[in-house]
Amino acid sequence: MSMPRILSGAAIAAVLSMALTAQQAPTGYHHIQCVKVNPGQDVAFEQYVAGPLQKLNQSLVDSGTYAQTLVLRTRMPRGTEAECDYVFVTFYKGLPKTGMNSEELSKALHNADIPMTADALHAKQNEMGKLVNENITQYQSLVGGAKKGDYLVFNSMSAPDVRSCVDAQKKTWQPIAEEMVKAGNLDAWAVNEQVFPRGTKDKNAVSSVDLYPSWDAFTNEYSSIESAWKKVHPDMDINNTMNQFGKLCAIEHTVLYRVVEVTSPAK
Repeated sequence: MSMPRILSGAAIAAVLSMALTAQQAPTGYHHIQCVKVNPGQDVAFEQYVAGPLQKLNQSLVDSGTYAQTLVLRTRMPRGTEAECDYVFVTFYKGLPKTGMNSEELSKALHNADIPMTADALHAKQNEMGKLVNENITQYQSLVGGAKKGDYLVFNSMSAPDVRSCVDAQKKTWQPIAEEMVKAGNLDAWAVNEQVFPRGTKDKNAVSSVDLYPSWDAFTNEYSSIESAWKKVHPDMDINNTMNQFGKLCAIEHTVLYRVVEVTSPAK
């Protein structure tokens, strides 16, 4: 649920200080929000996502405020035990921006031709769902791009050494992803590092995502990986490599989403 008032000044300051020490031309930053739909609001929420929210996001992307947005709907696990029913991802061209205040959001709604004030929008959002958690993340490597209808597998990882885990992902899995995209078995792949919050008790700092173009592509994941592995890593035993890889990046939790909306600049 794109709630532009969420990001605090302290959070942005932390992100800025960390980013400036990491690189001179920051890219790949995105804001992730996990939302749980209130009981009895499923249909209304689905209509909100496909209607006013999509219209607002398109306007904000076209104006350059955002680089791209994604809306993900949880497929597995679902139900009361699922942490999120929807995940909203906002990509930035550079460093993350602070959230819009009520006046700025009302103006954005007007520019998108949505007859609603910021206060009315927030009231509607709170009626339909609640924000469970959020974070700012940066992809460290990206192959391909998301498409509406994709099945997205999100892998949360524990990593004793974040940099070693990311480097191993790039060395081992990025070539696999590139081959699978080339073969049409994968639309996109990325390895990400969470930027904020970033503490010992926060969620896993490293994650990867795999976006499959269809359900069949998702269910045939392992055969596609095996085929790609033989082409790009012919001298590496997959079982031994995975055993070593697990010591650097251990997948602790996996969620399957469906990409229900992708907003890119209008051509």
